[in-house]
Amino acid sequence: MSTEATPPFRHILYQCDAGVARITLNQPERRNPLSAAPDGNRSEIITALRQAGEDNAIGCILIDAAGPTFSAGGDLQGNPRRDTVLDDYLFMQQAEAFHASLRDAAKPVIASVHGFCLGAAMDMIAQCDITIAAAGARFGLVEGRMGLAGAAALIGRIDPHWAKYLIFTGEMISARRARRIGLVLEVVPDDALAARSTDLAQRIARMPREALLLNKATINRVQDAAGAASGRLVGLATEAITTRMAASARAPDGRMFRDIIRADGMRGVRQAQEQQYSLPWLDD
Repeated sequence: MSTEATPPFRHILYQCDAGVARITLNQPERRNPLSAAPDGNRSEIITALRQAGEDNAIGCILIDAAGPTFSAGGDLQGNPRRDTVLDDYLFMQQAEAFHASLRDAAKPVIASVHGFCLGAAMDMIAQCDITIAAAGARFGLVEGRMGLAGAAALIGRIDPHWAKYLIFTGEMISARRARRIGLVLEVVPDDALAARSTDLAQRIARMPREALLLNKATINRVQDAAGAASGRLVGLATEAITTRMAASARAPDGRMFRDIIRADGMRGVRQAQEQQYSLPWLDD
């Protein structure tokens, strides 16, 4: 397997082998958060997608992650500070541009998920063409428990009924339930995830390239014509308002979540969420 030397990436790995470009989230010590900072990993992923799209040797793109967690979601402590509704709207626009780079990538994109896949990471994999999950993977919109938005990007991949449940409760679901609701195509044993995902990516990479691009574009455009594009536009504005309102969201003890994050980080957030509930409602 050869590693591309340019452009230099700080937060991801980019490797190419047998027609597959592998983008690996590579901040395992931080549970691979998705950063909206100008030099964050979302910008690097966009660059890697573009590079793979321009490489005639590449027929498929595989996104995976280093360490025990696929991604804990958005970088709540490292993202740029937002002080106004306009800041939140621009932030949501940036997220949509990131999602569009995945949907519109010139090559099919497969997400290979293990461990926790939360919040913004769930939104990310919902934009990929195919998602394969390890049996032990867990999915959830945990930001719902802090009054944040995040469900709109899932519509079209899962039923609105499930999108509402996930954001209303912030509850995590198993990989098998994620498959049943349409978020995941297939669930494989934990120790087989890498091999199975790579095998599928290599099979796709051997298909006629022009047909892959056109078939992907056809399916995406049918979805957009059926309302997906309009839904994204409407959701952008309302999620910006929800995100702004989250600044005043309070834990059961009366403290604002933003103050908890500043004072105690994510450890404090988890403790506050335990006050909301600790046992799952769903019986997986």
